[in-house]
Amino acid sequence: MKFRDVLNRKIPPEPWVEGEKIPWHEPRFSRRMLEYHLSQDSDAASRRAEIIDLHVAWIGDLLGEDGCKKILDLACGPGLYAHRLSRKGHTVKGIDFSPASIEWARNTANRDSLDIEFTQSDVRSAEYGHNFDLAMLLFGEIDVFSKSDVQTILRKAYESLNDGGFLLLEPHEEGVVQANFATDPRWSTHESSLFSESPHMLLEEGFWIDAAKAAVKRWYVVESKSGVVERYSQTVQAYSKSEFTELVESCGFEVQDPPAGWITGKEGTQGEFYPLVAIKKRQQTAI
Repeated sequence: MKFRDVLNRKIPPEPWVEGEKIPWHEPRFSRRMLEYHLSQDSDAASRRAEIIDLHVAWIGDLLGEDGCKKILDLACGPGLYAHRLSRKGHTVKGIDFSPASIEWARNTANRDSLDIEFTQSDVRSAEYGHNFDLAMLLFGEIDVFSKSDVQTILRKAYESLNDGGFLLLEPHEEGVVQANFATDPRWSTHESSLFSESPHMLLEEGFWIDAAKAAVKRWYVVESKSGVVERYSQTVQAYSKSEFTELVESCGFEVQDPPAGWITGKEGTQGEFYPLVAIKKRQQTAI
């Protein structure tokens, strides 16, 4: 795109119209993103190892101690949870859009002789399989999908679970989407970043669309050498806890109070996300 396209951009943007999410599926972007997933300097893309270890222990307590469980890890990234759960003796399937993350996850599983099935696919259209005891989608990823796509994911998860199986989601706390994504315009320069391997200027702006209860974030990447401008956009949907509970239960689940002890915020703090635990209602047997 050209600079005049930036000057003539629509303000405010329409949610979901000019881009749903940043391009996790693009090979070069996904390789850069993988570096952030594996970094132990922050919890920006994936949690640090110490936090993931605590989460895996929490998940083990949720599932109980009666043998190996079958776990579906949606938007699994490079398998940081899946690898640990497999080492605990569980059978795991991970699905993610990013080719670099899935490649790293598979290579790590092969290196460590872990029997995990990793699938590179969009969780909205992927085949989940059946007979899982837990389906999980963590770190606010459920909010980057439109409501209709969330319903699709929830219904597919419902069909994948055994009766009485658990659903574990981690939505954003109410108010966090607006605070984190509806940001004032700003610009910065980089030798390289998540958005480009070459020197560039990065322009950012975020909008809160009150009527849609959604935030739209834009990034414009201006390449230093060529002057080429690339736009990225992401929409993030916000829900109150009661709205999200109603959405989950409309897809056949029964939401329960989660056990204590889940660390939800970045850098090990509280307040950015919350754990939502639901069970697939057991089907009534006709007499």
